Amino acid sequence: MSKPVILCVDDERMILDNLEEQISGRLGADFDVELAESGHEGLEIVQELNEERRNLALIISDQLMPGMKGDEFLIQVHSFLPQTLKILLTGQASLDSVRRTINQARLYRYIAKPWEENDLLLTVEEACKSYMQYLQLMQYTELLRALNKATQELSGEINLNRLVEKFIDTAVKSTGAEKGYLLVDKGGEPILEAVASVIQDEAVNAVRSGEIGKKVELGHQILEKVQKTLSNREKETYRLATPVEYKGKKIGYVYIENVFSQERFNENQREILQMLSSQAAISIENAQLYEKLEQKNQDITDSIRYARRIQDAIMPQRDALTGALPNSFVLYKAKDIVSGDFYWWSIKGDKVYVAAVDCTGHGVPGAFMSVIGTSFLNQLINENGVSQPEEVLRRLHHQVHHTLNKDTAAGVTTKDGMDLALCVIDKSTNTIRYAGARRPLWQVKSDGNIIVHEANKRSIGEVIDGVMEFDFTGSTLEFTPGDDFYIFTDGITDQFGGPHNKKFKFERFKELILSLNGQSPAQKHDRIKSAIEEWQGKNEQTDDILVIGIKA
Repeated sequence: MSKPVILCVDDERMILDNLEEQISGRLGADFDVELAESGHEGLEIVQELNEERRNLALIISDQLMPGMKGDEFLIQVHSFLPQTLKILLTGQASLDSVRRTINQARLYRYIAKPWEENDLLLTVEEACKSYMQYLQLMQYTELLRALNKATQELSGEINLNRLVEKFIDTAVKSTGAEKGYLLVDKGGEPILEAVASVIQDEAVNAVRSGEIGKKVELGHQILEKVQKTLSNREKETYRLATPVEYKGKKIGYVYIENVFSQERFNENQREILQMLSSQAAISIENAQLYEKLEQKNQDITDSIRYARRIQDAIMPQRDALTGALPNSFVLYKAKDIVSGDFYWWSIKGDKVYVAAVDCTGHGVPGAFMSVIGTSFLNQLINENGVSQPEEVLRRLHHQVHHTLNKDTAAGVTTKDGMDLALCVIDKSTNTIRYAGARRPLWQVKSDGNIIVHEANKRSIGEVIDGVMEFDFTGSTLEFTPGDDFYIFTDGITDQFGGPHNKKFKFERFKELILSLNGQSPAQKHDRIKSAIEEWQGKNEQTDDILVIGIKA
């Protein structure tokens, strides 16, 4: 970088030459000296330095000059270069001009002519030292600002591949390096994980190709450079290396170099690299943890998807129901991959057994419960030949309680179990035998009236104050051709949505059901499905949804 500038302004050439000789003799190694014979010429030089983006550390100006006085010149410069220090060097400045320059140009010092050389040079040295401290502070502040932005970007990145690329690119840009390498220890091997370079090289190609063998080979070569740099066996300061560590665990190394320009790194750049490495270690550890969690989540999701296949296989085929009851439909929408709601039916001669079941919970817990419920229904009706729905519910209640709540203490209430509506449709007598555990049966007559057949107020498997025993009741319903019957779980009526984000509720569902009279089973299915989806809008599905519709 160009050296900072000291500008001397005086209308007497001899004084300028004297100042240049004295200042250059003391500070010439670190500062350039520029000369101007008037305030206007001084402003031109200041403008040129500004355009060249050179730092103007100090101005030493005479007061009495033709065209523009020293205080006017310094005040004008101060308006756009407030951090440049100013010295008024004159034997003819009035007290008012000195006071004005102090107040409006933050005058560093007033020195009377003729000056004492050592006093002037000490003043100039202190002024330049003060300016350089300010300059270093500003540079460091800018670097910290850039570093803060970089660390925020790193901390927000959870994809490991993008993270390491972003890190090494940030490290190179923040330090002004020509090349940067990130080595990550994997199974005791130093793997070249990321490269940033101003030129295309073998390492860049190896990382982009993903060739593991080449990345290991280059990793060993770069590790050798890292070890030499850290052990100070190579004294060149155009190489920097620092470990990437997290909680005492060494993840790898970051290494940067300027082997072509051999431009030296300073302490600020070293510190920036170390701070970036610390942030990178945290981010890499988090990204690796996130990847492991993602993989575990994927494994779990894959397992649940397989469980869905098992659950679908356990539940009866919908075609079997529509074959026995042609004017029927099943609307089934799981909240998650697997469901706590399930439908079940069995055909025994002229009788069709149909159940809509809502197990405790949804997702995986509900799905486990649905497997238990399906197994018990198959056992009670298909194997043991229990024919009355209220007796099925009573025995099911005992079996579920024994399976889930057999160790229930006295006085304790538990609600693990299931709600269901069970119908036995006898086509030979045009009757339906119904029993329910908290799930009703709706009968829609051809004249548009809905008859609600209420369920027992007890869930299957529920224990209230330590009491499990409960007698479920059943009822026989006669129907005429054209009557519609609906059994359903509470997922549809509990769905939040609509203009005020409220539940769909029973009354709205009744209105919807009544509007379906005369439509085909497929039309009814689609209308109910579209109505609840429209109501739901952008809300999450509240629960599993199951609706079974049957036309007598």
